[in-house]
Amino acid sequence: MRIALFGGSFNPVHLGHVKLVSDVINEFKLDKVIIMPTYQTPLKDNSEFADSEHRFEMCRLSFENTDNIQVSDMEIKRKGDSYTYLTLNSLKEIYPNDQLFMIVGEDMFLTLQNWKNPQDIFESASVIVVPRDCERNDISVHCENLKKIGCNCFVMSHKVMEVSSTLIRRRLKNKETVDNLLAPKVIEYIKNCHLYGT
Repeated sequence: MRIALFGGSFNPVHLGHVKLVSDVINEFKLDKVIIMPTYQTPLKDNSEFADSEHRFEMCRLSFENTDNIQVSDMEIKRKGDSYTYLTLNSLKEIYPNDQLFMIVGEDMFLTLQNWKNPQDIFESASVIVVPRDCERNDISVHCENLKKIGCNCFVMSHKVMEVSSTLIRRRLKNKETVDNLLAPKVIEYIKNCHLYGT
């Protein structure tokens, strides 16, 4: 099988994430995508993160009733900084005979060589890059540079839905509508749990 890891803080998960996963599955003929909310992100300020249990539950609600998408709490259970190389090592043990991919946004892709044990990551999975704001040429150049050190990477053919979790948190805090940005069940969950200043 062709299995992709899609990790992130998902703070909160939004419809852009949902559309992205659908597009990646179609373009790269994936059999399964594993959504992996982080417990703690090493390269980000975690101070505005909702608790990992809340972020996991919002992911579960966003992707429920989809046969080829699984939401995993592997990194949450492991606690501490969520290092991708450890997660991929675990997935290789679970899926020893399958082809692993990793879905990465362009901003994180441009720092991939600085992640913890990047060589382990390159040996474990091919990288699918999701373009957003950068010139495609910049991504292609970085892709070629990483290939020289063992990274097998592919760039999606089109950009993704322009929405960010930061924008959504700001709109929620200001009591502005997010109806077109979040799944209805996620909006209900956020309000019931009083997340993001609601």
